[in-house]
Amino acid sequence: MIQSLHVIINGQLIPEKEASLGIDDLSIVRGYGIFDYFKTVANRPVFLEDNLDRFFHSAKLMDLPVHYTRDELRIQIRTLMEANKIPESGIKLLLTGGYSKDGYSIATPNLIITQQPLQRNIRQEQQGIKLITYNYHRPFGTVKSIDYAVGILGLKKAKAAGADEVLYAQNGLLSECPRANIFLITKTGKLLTPGKDVLAGITRKYIIEIAKEHLDVEIRDVTLEDMKNAAEAFISSTTKNITPILSIDDTVYGSNPGPLTIQLQHMLEPIVFGSKEKLITEI
Repeated sequence: MIQSLHVIINGQLIPEKEASLGIDDLSIVRGYGIFDYFKTVANRPVFLEDNLDRFFHSAKLMDLPVHYTRDELRIQIRTLMEANKIPESGIKLLLTGGYSKDGYSIATPNLIITQQPLQRNIRQEQQGIKLITYNYHRPFGTVKSIDYAVGILGLKKAKAAGADEVLYAQNGLLSECPRANIFLITKTGKLLTPGKDVLAGITRKYIIEIAKEHLDVEIRDVTLEDMKNAAEAFISSTTKNITPILSIDDTVYGSNPGPLTIQLQHMLEPIVFGSKEKLITEI
């Protein structure tokens, strides 16, 4: 059991129990901030460069300066990993709105890097999950914002309905889940995923790459009708990998994961949990 973890705040490694953030930070006062999240497998960061790309992209869109270079961030991440010694983990980079004098204007951001043990949910990946739709579309859809208020409320609604998560849908279009991207597989074997104003999931990126070698892939507006007429569906994320969907609302895809979903799982597995140089980076 891990007795004591460390975090990094503004470049300084400190024990987690000593970490603090002032109450006038915009992340607390207004919920203003961005983050990114990646995992380590056998002490190796997975897709780190992709996550750093997205981290800097989110920061730019939200007008939050990052006062560290990529190399400095890599060094901080390695320092944290060496201090915590957690081979299988999730690492979060959180950039806040800073200590605002008027409680509204962006100030100098605080950068917080944390690491926690991460256990894979094999049961859900093998057996699948159920979703319900939720009438919502995230503002700043391409930003990995810390605002998860609707997602938290949506999860409560999903659990009450006997489901595992919500799927955002608005004006007849699907977008994403609070913590995952959505994919559909049509009855003709096409892979569909929303392409407009959604988070550019890193796992999603590599699924699209490997799928193009075997399937027709369409990145476009995905409708509720597409959802109802699909043969299979699944979600993807850093923590969920490829997790099959058994049903969305009253649309049932089957009591077991579909064959093409399983095929994509097998194709993704060595990329995420193997040792391909391009994808799993030593730092």
